[in-house]
Amino acid sequence: MNCVKCGNPVAEGNNYCMICGTPVAGVPAQAAPAPAPGPAQDAAAIPPVEINPQPGAKPEPVEIPYAPPVMEGNNCIIPVGRSFRIRCPDCGHISDDIKRDTSAGYPCPVCKKAYAYGGQLLLYRMGSFHPLIMAVPYNIFIDGVDYGVTTNHSSLRIMLSSGPHIVCCGNMYKKTNQFQIVVSPEFNSFGFKFNIIYRPFGLPSDHGFPIELKSCAPQEVPYI
Repeated sequence: MNCVKCGNPVAEGNNYCMICGTPVAGVPAQAAPAPAPGPAQDAAAIPPVEINPQPGAKPEPVEIPYAPPVMEGNNCIIPVGRSFRIRCPDCGHISDDIKRDTSAGYPCPVCKKAYAYGGQLLLYRMGSFHPLIMAVPYNIFIDGVDYGVTTNHSSLRIMLSSGPHIVCCGNMYKKTNQFQIVVSPEFNSFGFKFNIIYRPFGLPSDHGFPIELKSCAPQEVPYI
């Protein structure tokens, strides 16, 4: 048998001509490998990558409708999927978590012990675009104990035990006015708004911008 292209003899059993590589009649030719794409082809083949205009910027919080907790006796159970903060009464660790079940327990990620709470405190730190206000850390204090930082334009839910509590916000230089609340099965949700007062035509005092804490309905606290 001779090659149909170059005419050279093809040995019996060979499927291709050993000279030019032409397939023997009746053997399907394999598809030739595609040529390596050039620069123009590369740009067309690779989808564009969306560039974050502000790398590392915190995404805007998503506003969700308020959902009241369910009371099981003296225990406050928030809806599944909602975030919360606790200060473990056993080891003192402050942690943020998401409610994953309908039980009355809120486990500590460090010591693994779970405790039930009698109510919730919802706090909204009102947003500001002033770089100094955004950068200054402010904390929430309950009964004189630090319960962690509040970030600009965000809300947090703190689970509290039944009984009286004193609430305020601030930092090492100054604190807001104080509120006394009493958590009970009848009064299990408390709302507050924390505001840093910006003076457009003046500089902050030696102890920073004026700050204030106002009570509000729990339904007025967004993003929680």
